[in-house]
Amino acid sequence: IFSEGQAMSHKPVFDGEKLALLRARAGTTQRDLAEGVGTTAGMICRYEAGTCQPRLKVVVRMEEAFCIERGGLYVKAATPSTDKENVSRHERG
Repeated sequence: IFSEGQAMSHKPVFDGEKLALLRARAGTTQRDLAEGVGTTAGMICRYEAGTCQPRLKVVVRMEEAFCIERGGLYVKAATPSTDKENVSRHERG
C-alpha cells in the first residue's frame, strides 16, 4: 500500500507553466494551439494554470507542435530527498 506521497510520485505531472512559456515564446495564442492539437482554448488555459491534466494524446501533439522531446512537458520526478527538503522548508514557515 502506498502512502499519498508515494502514489503521487509515480504519476507524471503535466508542467503547465512550461506549456505557457513555450506558447508565449512561439507567439501562439491558446486558441491557435488548441486548434492545432484538437482541444479547446479553455482547456489550454486550464492546462497552463495546472487545474487540469491533458490526456496523453494531447500532450504528444503539443510536444510535436513545439518540437520538444517526449516527456518534455512533464515535471521531472522529485527524489525522496527533495520531497523531504520541500516539506521541511514549508514546516519552518
